[in-house]
Amino acid sequence: MTRRTHIVGGGIAGLSAALTVTADGGEAVVYEAAPQPGGRCRTLQPADGFIHDNGTHVLFTANGRTLDLLRTIGARDRWIEPEPNGLPLYDGRTREMHHVGLSPWSWLFPSRRPRGLTLPDLARILRLVFAAKDSPVASIIGARPIMDSLIEPLTVAVLNTPATQASSQRLAYALRQLVRPGGGHLLVAKNGLSEDLIEPAVATLAARGASVLPGQRLRMLLTSHERVIGLALADRTVMLGPGDRVILALPPYEVERLLPGLPVPTSFEPILNVHYRIPGSANPRFIGFTGMLAQWALIRPTHVSVTVSAADAVVDHSAADVATRIWREIAPALRDLGLEASGDCQPESRVVKEKRATIRQAAEILPQPPLLPLANLALAGDWLGSLPATIESAVMAGEHAASLLRHAGCLRPSTPRARPLKTEDAA
Repeated sequence: MTRRTHIVGGGIAGLSAALTVTADGGEAVVYEAAPQPGGRCRTLQPADGFIHDNGTHVLFTANGRTLDLLRTIGARDRWIEPEPNGLPLYDGRTREMHHVGLSPWSWLFPSRRPRGLTLPDLARILRLVFAAKDSPVASIIGARPIMDSLIEPLTVAVLNTPATQASSQRLAYALRQLVRPGGGHLLVAKNGLSEDLIEPAVATLAARGASVLPGQRLRMLLTSHERVIGLALADRTVMLGPGDRVILALPPYEVERLLPGLPVPTSFEPILNVHYRIPGSANPRFIGFTGMLAQWALIRPTHVSVTVSAADAVVDHSAADVATRIWREIAPALRDLGLEASGDCQPESRVVKEKRATIRQAAEILPQPPLLPLANLALAGDWLGSLPATIESAVMAGEHAASLLRHAGCLRPSTPRARPLKTEDAA
């Protein structure tokens, strides 16, 4: 009997699920609503030729599952460490640049130690790393210099949630990975997210006989007797065979639309990125900021991409005003790195706003659906479970969804639903 896995959503979780399904000869087809796969990890290619990633996504050498995926698709060597001597961190108030190690082991060297770090701070960081009870990150660290020079930037980068609200336990998971020897090296895509991640994944799937179909939004699930029997897509209805399975690798609001009885997170945090079209550096550089609106910048040969995470305060502001403000703030730092940048001469820019970039990862119990809500349907996504919503968790979620369905014949739907799912006849 032919058994095919239909994967709805071509982001990292969906591609990870497809790679897992096809690794041992299984059949898979991926449906993506957008014109190209990749989700939030993609390269934008507008008609004006200003090509850039949608944001400044990074990996760490601690992200073992993602690095394994990169090896599988032949792209591990395309992810490089841009700052082997520690992350350059520019203070917008003092206009000074210093380097910070992202692993505590590197703090043995004074040149890589965070500004203001003291022995009491180390004790507070240990309390954070091994937090037994979930609470806001800021409540554990307190109003200390280390909060501004390391903990707040790291919290916002990992959780996209302000430290005054962010979950200490979610952050602690990420910190425990960084503490491992060799785990704290920051990696970026050498050429771009699509070229160094998405395209190799799609090519690997194609070589295994799998299809990735863009422009296919799922309008409705057709269900009967606690199973999915069909997918009503943008321009067609795909009927499932008796052995077929479905993975929804979608954000929570799309899962809620398709399966309205399931509990899902409903609070989100925005991310704002500004891309400046200027000559950059031959090899990628990565820099952090404190005391400024901007938090991170990725410098490529043709442009500089700047990220503002947890961007509630500015996401609704005029794009032109935000771009001007950020450029004036970062221009001195870019000059320190050898770029020609004047605060009075702003280059061409593009602002990308993602108002629901991630769930709000606060120190509270978030609504979570069962991972197998129907007998032949599993959920995947970085928002599921209690790990930080990152590329690594998306990869793990895709793998786990495929594994769940592999053994679904022995499982029943996890919980009853509050109201019936939408059901249509197969006719």
